[in-house]
Amino acid sequence: MELTTKQKAAFGIGAVGKDMVYALSASYVMYYYQDVLGLPATFVGLILMIARVFDAFNDPFMGVLVAKTRTRWGRFRP
Repeated sequence: MELTTKQKAAFGIGAVGKDMVYALSASYVMYYYQDVLGLPATFVGLILMIARVFDAFNDPFMGVLVAKTRTRWGRFRP
């Protein structure tokens, strides 16, 4: 399936909004861990990086799991 330029732009605009929310929450978490809890910036960055790497491997697995799961009410994703 080929996407049109208009569809690609729509997906891109949606991703910008999602990424802005992520950046805002990540900035607050960095501030909280560093200034309130007093953790070093390298440690906080490492923890957030590990979470992103775990998420990169976990998301495809969970997507397959949800797509193949059947319940008595039907599938989670038609």
